[in-house]
Amino acid sequence: MLLTVPMWVIWLILLVISLIIEAATMGLTTVWCAVGCLVGIILDLCHVDVMIQIIAMIVVTVISFVICIIWIKPMVDARRMGKIQPTNADRVIGHEGVVIKTIDPMAGKGQIKVDGQIWSAKCEVSVEEGKKVRVLSLEGVKAVVEPIA
Repeated sequence: MLLTVPMWVIWLILLVISLIIEAATMGLTTVWCAVGCLVGIILDLCHVDVMIQIIAMIVVTVISFVICIIWIKPMVDARRMGKIQPTNADRVIGHEGVVIKTIDPMAGKGQIKVDGQIWSAKCEVSVEEGKKVRVLSLEGVKAVVEPIA
């Protein structure tokens, strides 16, 4: 006895699988396939020929894929990038500070105090305690400085 499964059930299974993969990855990886499967379900419920369902599913999937890659994914990625929390550490860049432990470029040691905060510092030249410096940039947890003449 041969059991025939309606085509809309197959489309539904593929749709659910696509959505499960999409939920697991959250990267717009299979949502376009889910849209194509939804079109397949609708066409089967309208009693359209199976071959036309398959062709329509493929066409809609490709169109959805192109729309996702060209238009939607860049917008989603831009929003995700906007959620990076600033640390305000870069606010010391350009500010003046005072050397509190001599900066030795050979040993890579030294400390400065800038805006009330103590930073490890590095410089191309040696800078003695008590001298003023300007913060040029940050490299990890070290302030890159230059002496102020």
